[in-house]
Amino acid sequence: MYKEKILFVLLMFSLSLTQVKGQGFVKKLMSKMYAGPKIEANASNFFLSDMKGTKSKMGIGGSVGGFIGLRVSSHFAIQEDFSVYYRTSMLEREFVNHDIKNIGTQMTIYGIGKWKIGNGNVMVGAGPFAEFGINAKSKSNGVETDLYKQDVDGNTSLKRFNAGAALTVGYEFRFGLQVCASYKLGLLDVLDAQRNTATLRPGIISLGIAYTLSK
Repeated sequence: MYKEKILFVLLMFSLSLTQVKGQGFVKKLMSKMYAGPKIEANASNFFLSDMKGTKSKMGIGGSVGGFIGLRVSSHFAIQEDFSVYYRTSMLEREFVNHDIKNIGTQMTIYGIGKWKIGNGNVMVGAGPFAEFGINAKSKSNGVETDLYKQDVDGNTSLKRFNAGAALTVGYEFRFGLQVCASYKLGLLDVLDAQRNTATLRPGIISLGIAYTLSK
């Protein structure tokens, strides 16, 4: 009975110690995390292949979202950006304009290097991104077409999913405000019904501001 009491006390002490260590780890992890809102203006177009006589022109849009990051060291962080975007562009084919508008969600994971310059930090990052289209329409000569609507074969004009590579540069002021720019290039062909005859890959330039809520 005496041994059982000792074992019970040792077990409780071990569990308490584990809990304290766990709380300490979580607290330390949380102290290295940061987050905040981000808003951007964008200009986007498409890179075309095997689409003779077709040109892509940039259109203006925007996005709203936020970011969450983990400071790995004083000069490096891993950051996830997430947003809802609105984009416009134009495809000109045989002197007929097709105005394209699309809405979707996007997630980007950056590895970001930071260097102190002046009263803030210069930031340079790169990483993969993925996005999912919610709505996409094309309008030409007053006729609107749903680009995600399936045809009789089950194909759509455009695919909803896209992924690629992203680059970002920016400056973070001491009080948390960020001014940033990024470029994203889709590495997947977003054509569906015509995927065997041509390729269409989006490119997006963004300029925005963000604010770090936790420093």
